[in-house]
Amino acid sequence: MISDLLNSKTILARDRSPWVDYIKGICIILVCFRHVYEGLLSVTTVPPSSETLDYLNLFFFSFRMPLFFIVSGLFLAPSFNKLGFNGYFKQRVQTIFYPFVVWGVLHISLQLLFKDYVNANREPYDYLRLFFRPRAIEQFWYLNALFFVGVLYAVFKRYARFNIVHQLVLGLVLYTVAALFNRYKIEGGFLYDVFFFYLFFAIGDLLSSFVLDKENVKLFSSYKLLFIILPFFLVLQHYFTSISFDKGDDYYVQRFMPFLFILAALIGGAFIVSIAFILQKKNWLRFLRVVGYHSLYIYVANLMVTSATRVVLYRVLHVENIYILLFVGIVSGVLIPMLMYGIAQKAGAWWLYTLKKPVATTSAKVAVKQSETFEKSVPKAVVRNINH
Repeated sequence: MISDLLNSKTILARDRSPWVDYIKGICIILVCFRHVYEGLLSVTTVPPSSETLDYLNLFFFSFRMPLFFIVSGLFLAPSFNKLGFNGYFKQRVQTIFYPFVVWGVLHISLQLLFKDYVNANREPYDYLRLFFRPRAIEQFWYLNALFFVGVLYAVFKRYARFNIVHQLVLGLVLYTVAALFNRYKIEGGFLYDVFFFYLFFAIGDLLSSFVLDKENVKLFSSYKLLFIILPFFLVLQHYFTSISFDKGDDYYVQRFMPFLFILAALIGGAFIVSIAFILQKKNWLRFLRVVGYHSLYIYVANLMVTSATRVVLYRVLHVENIYILLFVGIVSGVLIPMLMYGIAQKAGAWWLYTLKKPVATTSAKVAVKQSETFEKSVPKAVVRNINH
């Protein structure tokens, strides 16, 4: 039953490169870990945090979101070449901006409705903040930035005829401007994240032909490459984590040491990419592919689910063990949004997640065709008798 709702057989049988879903699966679980852990720490009566969990929370912080933008940039050229500017823009509206609005509004509405049970202090004005200051609405800044980064990139590509060199230079300029926003404490609103992550999207576009070339799969899935990256990954992430601890600010490196941040993000991203290709080669941990396929649907709903889970476990059932709270929170924050999506698809409520109506599956099309052929091949009276 659960397998059918998650559509796991179809996902695992897809022709699309599995390493992409592996990357998204790993990253969305790390995102959920941080959301759940930060949610627990924001409740002042929760037991003291664990030093190990504090360390892991920062250790995996630098590369998760940049890697999402890099992966999106990898597929800019194929999508743009296939759909053109208008088609690409339409697709971004249908699959990114639309769920951002729907789930952002739903998220705020639930927080207003259950204001006595959630950590956020919401007001009706937050419906507008969702668009111009999305960082104030928890995780929704990402979808806002992903949409505008992709569209802005496509505009420069189509109308200014920017090649990849131009885009990288623009990305560096915007990244520097974002750094100046931080240094001089300028409130950039949604533009801050657009400027900050534009460069990562451009890096994805730069690497696209190399990473998507099937001739290079052997290189990316080699243990040799993994072990070359590993020491740099460990050293940089530890250094990143140590600085954040010393400053008492998770965002200190991102705000005030932007070039260390980009180095840690790129090395961390390369490490996860290498892991993903090895998992693809060995066909291991295939559930990560199913999770990765649902990454967007998990992202939009996971805070709603994890908040409700925290309330039930901590306030109703009085569970106080932080490891149990964290584990159950992560599992529910990943699995329940996936089931919600599956149920919505079965119920024909696809419009909760996209404006693009799903096409009938191949098997469904075949069944319809066979039915039409059968009805044409026998007398109508016989068909009527069979139907009755």
